[in-house]
Amino acid sequence: MTGRVVVYIDGGSRGNPGSAGYGVSIEDEDGRVVDELNGSIDMATNNNAEYRGLIAALEYLVAHDHRDAIVRSDSELLTRQMRGEYRVRHPELAVLHGRAGELASRLERVRYEHVPRERNRRADALANAAMDGKVVLGKPPAQAAAMPPVDTAPSPLDATAARGERVIGIGIDIEEIARVEELASRYGDRFIGRIFTDGESGYCLRRRTPAQHLTARFSAKEAAMKALGTGRARGVLWRDVEVVRGGGPPQLKLHGGASRRFEALGGTRTLLTMTHSRQLAIAQVVLIGH
Repeated sequence: MTGRVVVYIDGGSRGNPGSAGYGVSIEDEDGRVVDELNGSIDMATNNNAEYRGLIAALEYLVAHDHRDAIVRSDSELLTRQMRGEYRVRHPELAVLHGRAGELASRLERVRYEHVPRERNRRADALANAAMDGKVVLGKPPAQAAAMPPVDTAPSPLDATAARGERVIGIGIDIEEIARVEELASRYGDRFIGRIFTDGESGYCLRRRTPAQHLTARFSAKEAAMKALGTGRARGVLWRDVEVVRGGGPPQLKLHGGASRRFEALGGTRTLLTMTHSRQLAIAQVVLIGH
């Protein structure tokens, strides 16, 4: 899609950490709304929510082939970190920063600008709507442009909320491909057999670049353990979390201790996304339940 878009992002947390949400407003250069979206987060800090809003915005830009964008935020920390002016010291933010950077690298041009809060009201309203449980899924441009302001228009619930479900856990992980490749080379089947199921190792080792696929699954396992709230403890083992493929996108299958923990949390289904560059693999897991 040609033409530059201006993206306003915001995120917030009621409790810091606490119930959180983010909002994104995508506009053309004349200020007309092209689309908007938001999302609720079960538990996050303000900074985490800001980055989640940025990632959602960048994912939208990539998916809709917007190649040139100005991203505006009232978070000076996020803006300066994305410009490379500040270091990212917090481990969790470093993961989100890495994911944002990977997405931004797919665009031809993206510029980050800090704006005062009063110039970011629409994104702020969307973030607050998400924290109130009102989620905007994103609308076709013609509908979005004609949509009334957020504070006067009801926002539809997403499919998860409509089914009476909620997010019960979120985990994200980033791994260096070279590290997993070195472990697989040094320890061979001892490492691969301990971490991966036969189905996972069989799939990955048939690929042209096995280390990338192994690392993505390693990240998925770590992300799932974080979402379960256990880490590699409480009877949850590496092979209890399995990434399976059945002709569509990858899915999570839980076994043993991971399955028991999931059931104890009231889980009903899982969502998984994985991606990798030449150096890094990133995975995010969302647990849905009643």
